[in-house]
Amino acid sequence: METINAVRRQFFFTPEDQDNLAKLGEIILPASDQLADDFYEYLIQNPETASYFKTDEAKERRKVTFKQWLDDLFNANYDNRHLQRLQRIGKVHVKIKLKSIYVNAAMHFVREACRRIVAAEVRDGVVQEELLTTLHKAIDLNLSVLTSSYQEEKFNKVFLSHALESKVIFFSERLLHGMNLVLMICLLLMAGVVVGLLGFDLVEAVTGKLEYGIIKALGSLLLLWMMIELLHNEIAHLQGDKFRVRIFIELALVAFIRKIFVASFKYEDPMTFVLLLVGLLILGIVYYLVAKREDVKES
Repeated sequence: METINAVRRQFFFTPEDQDNLAKLGEIILPASDQLADDFYEYLIQNPETASYFKTDEAKERRKVTFKQWLDDLFNANYDNRHLQRLQRIGKVHVKIKLKSIYVNAAMHFVREACRRIVAAEVRDGVVQEELLTTLHKAIDLNLSVLTSSYQEEKFNKVFLSHALESKVIFFSERLLHGMNLVLMICLLLMAGVVVGLLGFDLVEAVTGKLEYGIIKALGSLLLLWMMIELLHNEIAHLQGDKFRVRIFIELALVAFIRKIFVASFKYEDPMTFVLLLVGLLILGIVYYLVAKREDVKES
């Protein structure tokens, strides 16, 4: 990590900005209790960040640490000691596996809350602009140091070399994309086969036993519907959407249902029906569990 002087230069942080921070502290810190409450309410709106505050003790500890950081933001000398404190905070975030996106979002919340306080308290336009410029510099500087811990953690996980691993990852991503394209082509071919099967069942319904042919055609329609869903899922996945396992389980369910339809006209022995129904029940349970988990992740 660079020294604090190097960081300050990158953000054009001047001695005048250090003085402005003290003025900002006089304006914002009296509202630190309310800011801490608002910040906590913001965090618990997201299930991911709310999971870190399951007890009242954790809630109060979060408010205390937030107010300490807020006090440092305005009153600390931006020296190497302050830099080390920020680095420790960043490492704690990495240790508890808090995603960097939530750190950035939380800092945005703080920035906007402080900006509103300054805008309400400082009426002089020139002074307000100078103070807000310093505020943005300070928050950006703090955020840069905090999130640098995530980059350091990433480099610490390198096995051979970062350049080599980047090339391997790039090649793997291209290969995976190619395999997904092959999968989509296969799904298109299978959809064509299912259309042919549906046509065959319709012909059989007209030329043979009508009731038997209609039941088979209904089963084939279900299969065609599922093939369309699979194609939609794969197209969405290629465009960056999540891969949905439940679609494949739905296809298996439809296949079992079609098998039961057909078996009912072939006068299969009772054990065959029992096995088909047990298989259908097991697939139904698996589908319920997978669908429930995917819905929780999306919520």
